[in-house]
Amino acid sequence: MIFDTESTILGYLATKCAPGTVLLGTFDPIDLTDDSSSPVVGQILLLQIQHAGQVRGCSAAVLLQYSFSVYCDIARASSAQKTAAATLFEAAANALVGWEYALMRHPQITDGQATGFDGRVLRLSFGFSIPAYFGTH
Repeated sequence: MIFDTESTILGYLATKCAPGTVLLGTFDPIDLTDDSSSPVVGQILLLQIQHAGQVRGCSAAVLLQYSFSVYCDIARASSAQKTAAATLFEAAANALVGWEYALMRHPQITDGQATGFDGRVLRLSFGFSIPAYFGTH
């Protein structure tokens, strides 16, 4: 269930972002040091599973808390690639607002990871959560 949700989100974002955009999931490594890789990468990361306070019979409602981050190797990225990184960030946020993942299940934008910069790689992030259920339905 959890990683099917992530795959669905990645597939949806792929249709809303520029062709050729590199989108990765929770278990995908990011290595921007390889000159053969793109200097701009988007990644969905499962941050936590929050209890939603609802347990009924044999199912429990939870919130899957994700972060969407754009990583940009500032040292290698061209001006056009830096623009593409900013565009990717906004396209992903805009795509998730108002999207109905499943009947009556919409992502809610939340706090993401803090912006990070190690002197070479910039990370821009926003968070979002999606309701889900554990148990038998």
